Amino acid sequence: MALLALKLTALQAAETRVPAVIFDTDIGSDCDDAGALGVLHALADAAELKILGVIFSSGKNRYGIGACDAINTYYGRGDLPLGQYQASDVGDPVNSYTKQIATDTKRFGHDTVDMAPDLVSVYETLLEPQLDQSVTICTVGHPHGLVHLVRDPRGKELAQTKVKRWVAMGMGGWNFEQMGMAAYSQELLQKWERPLYISPAGSEIITGHRLLPATPVDNPVREAYRLWGTGTAITEGRSSWDQVAVLFVARPELFDIESSGQVERQADGAITWNPQADKPNHHLVAPKLSNGEMAEIIEELMSRPPGRSP
Repeated sequence: MALLALKLTALQAAETRVPAVIFDTDIGSDCDDAGALGVLHALADAAELKILGVIFSSGKNRYGIGACDAINTYYGRGDLPLGQYQASDVGDPVNSYTKQIATDTKRFGHDTVDMAPDLVSVYETLLEPQLDQSVTICTVGHPHGLVHLVRDPRGKELAQTKVKRWVAMGMGGWNFEQMGMAAYSQELLQKWERPLYISPAGSEIITGHRLLPATPVDNPVREAYRLWGTGTAITEGRSSWDQVAVLFVARPELFDIESSGQVERQADGAITWNPQADKPNHHLVAPKLSNGEMAEIIEELMSRPPGRSP
């Protein structure tokens, strides 16, 4: 019995060391969201993190949640909880690939197309049973869902007690300012109290065109890159902003962390890092490795067969 108790204690300790992640995405605006979800699953397969659930933040193209479910299903996690923004004031209305993937349930084997429960209720359900200060929220799209979470009294309490850190792909304008997000960004920066790690890197880290094209045709990540934009992402690659943020979640040792500064919203809406100010819970992260080295790591992860660890 003593040996069993020791083993259980060791297992619990190991689980607390692995990040428990809620992934929040506006998948569809760009293909790097799909790539990032693929990287997330590969890291989960390697026991480098645990996925608690997936949130789709865009309300103007309803099919993103189906694309998320298709990717989850491809990686053997079709039962992951899904949450979706129910209003339509935030999001990109242009469909690049999500409708094609979401509606092709026969090809990809998933069962969610365009509807999932409200994101606040799902956030609260996912956070409730977790250990205090154990959850990483990773946003790679418009993070207005966090505003709605902390506007809710129970959501605010859970965010304060259960969340260890918020990792956000951001800076510039898109995620924090465009497509309706401008109405939320300042409130979010003011009201969010847990540590924020903001990741702006990825523009020059090009992935999706070397190993991904050789993956199976029923891989929805591959399909997202094949369909996105003018179709060049699968042949020429695409920037990897979102994958970099996900990689930081599991492998922070690959990054430099600047902790003396503050994330700020400028008059024109741009999100910047002010090194002259100092907000203790704000951090700026940047890769230590070269763009080419980061691209190799990300390409391998997003192209790794489901269920395979290194």
